[in-house]
Amino acid sequence: MDTTTIAGVPIIDIYESFDGSYWFVTEKAWRQDSVIGGKVYQNDQILFGYVRLSSCPECAEWGYFSESELKSLGHRVWKVHKQDWPVCPGVEAGEMPDEQDAADGRGGSAPQRLHSQNYKGGGEDEDADI
Repeated sequence: MDTTTIAGVPIIDIYESFDGSYWFVTEKAWRQDSVIGGKVYQNDQILFGYVRLSSCPECAEWGYFSESELKSLGHRVWKVHKQDWPVCPGVEAGEMPDEQDAADGRGGSAPQRLHSQNYKGGGEDEDADI
């Protein structure tokens, strides 16, 4: 199976900005009502992933961020088309073993979770489209 990863963790979406900042989404965490700039965004998707801001790329880190906050930036931030993911900084594209191969010892180890999933906020809806 072909997959694209950041630091060995599969990516499900990438956002990019005009200034060269990147948000690499690796998980849909939970949904909640968020207040951004005084406006309420109901059922906001909170995402988890790797954030690399252009102002400080050496300080890139894993964390949670709001999909509504990214979308509120309008034309300054956009989703990167999947065929363009391999050219984003730090991304690795290649073939990863499926779960059966990994269980049989024929593949690599699965990436470990880098965060806690204890807090679920207002509910989880993993099947919802972004």
